[in-house]
Amino acid sequence: MSGALPERTIAFLSERSDLYGGGQRSLCDLAGGLRGRGLRPLAILPGPGPLAEALERQGTEWAALPLPAVLSLGGIGACVALHRLVRLVRRLGVDLLHSDSPRTALYAGLAGRLLRRPHVWHLRASRASSAGSDRLLVALCDRIVSVSRAAGERSSAVRRSPKTRVVHTGLPAIQFLPRAEARAALDLPPDAFICGVVGRVEEDKGRDDALAALFAVRRVSPAALLVFLGPVDSREHWAHTCSLRAAAAGAAGAVRLLGERPEAARLLRAFDLLLHPSRHEALPRVVIEALFAEVPVVAAEVGGVPEIIEPGRSGLLVPPGDPEALGRAAAAIAASPEIGRSLARAGLQRAREHFGIERMIAEITAVYDEILPERRAAPRDGRRGTVEGRAREATP
Repeated sequence: MSGALPERTIAFLSERSDLYGGGQRSLCDLAGGLRGRGLRPLAILPGPGPLAEALERQGTEWAALPLPAVLSLGGIGACVALHRLVRLVRRLGVDLLHSDSPRTALYAGLAGRLLRRPHVWHLRASRASSAGSDRLLVALCDRIVSVSRAAGERSSAVRRSPKTRVVHTGLPAIQFLPRAEARAALDLPPDAFICGVVGRVEEDKGRDDALAALFAVRRVSPAALLVFLGPVDSREHWAHTCSLRAAAAGAAGAVRLLGERPEAARLLRAFDLLLHPSRHEALPRVVIEALFAEVPVVAAEVGGVPEIIEPGRSGLLVPPGDPEALGRAAAAIAASPEIGRSLARAGLQRAREHFGIERMIAEITAVYDEILPERRAAPRDGRRGTVEGRAREATP
């Protein structure tokens, strides 16, 4: 006698175990959202860490298997890891592999070809390491999920492939701290106009443009502060020189480097304005988070940012690498709170309409349905593989 249709196991491969960026957070969101939909999410991670802990909290299984760089130990390390991955996929009854970086896409693609399992490559970067690598990875996948149209244009191989599907990142509900609580948590003054930058503090993220914009903002709001919420490379001297530059411009103490905060999204309402002057982006998660937080955004018009922000309605866009334009836009919001409130209201509406988690999950499961074989009812006593040795390295 036949029973219900069996769950299909989706294995998510990540080369990182931490919640380093939007990709790892989105993996966690997606895996959690698939549960209860006839799909069994399973993560394959290098080992324990913040990502594994977040997955465990939401009830998602994971197994440990490091995936080294391809040239590790002259290629021997990669061959051993691929062998272990193939055995793990077979033992756990994986139906589909879902990768989220070039390295995991290579391993998942090879394992998928060896085992005849479909592979989805989740494309989260707007720039390819090389045209050749993109051609190889396109050949090794059955579908490409691109987080933006811009990312889907990153190379001729991806752009021309009929496998490519654009699915914008969607976010689950975020429990934002109220403005006063968020400022208290960051030890920020309650009344100053605060410009926030969230993410790695580096040149590619436009840190110098943000600093230049602060000086423009302080001409209309003299007590304004610039807050960087993200990791700073300790080997660089930028942290010291930026403070000196601010002091030389009459803004001593106006720049705060607050480091990385795992709960950065919940703290967004501490800011009066989010600056996002990055040089390149596929689809920056923090911009979407700011829309949900009702924080106005001024961003560089790069990559997939224009797919999030409607210029002049749900945010302000400026040319990349133009600190003067960034400063003018930021100063306009500082000078007129009503402009900021109007942008924030429209931004929240746009986020709710286009960047919710349910829409993303529906579109990605539709991609799975395109390439997974039709399910047949399983016997009532049928069993699937389970994760054994959780948090231990998979062994041959």
